[in-house]
Amino acid sequence: MIIKTDEFVTEVSGIASLDELTEAELGTPCLLIVHVNGSIYAGNFNKTSEFFVNAPFVTALADNEPDSSISGFFDMVIPAENTGEFTAKLFKDKTRFQAEQINTCFIAARKGSQSDILDCESKAFYRLLADKTGGSSDE
Repeated sequence: MIIKTDEFVTEVSGIASLDELTEAELGTPCLLIVHVNGSIYAGNFNKTSEFFVNAPFVTALADNEPDSSISGFFDMVIPAENTGEFTAKLFKDKTRFQAEQINTCFIAARKGSQSDILDCESKAFYRLLADKTGGSSDE
């Protein structure tokens, strides 16, 4: 397994099974990108599913022809080439705090109801506004 990290992204390649991620040192990324190099399988379905549902970051599968039995675990599928360009555009001009607030909304969408998502978006908006203006968000 090869793991590359930077301020916002952890990229993983060279795995045969998604359940390898559950034991990996992934850091604290905003986005986890898993590159498919050949065939990959889910491994222990329950362990893999729990990892992806509870991941504290957005997950992306980098694959040009994704297998639906694997891609369903991920929040999104992106083209395998130029992931660096993709992430540069995604995080352009954002602070870590801003990226984390946006992430909370995506994670809420993965796990919660529509009202949970709207509540999360509202709180994130006020936190971002308070951060920008130097005020307090009470959240």
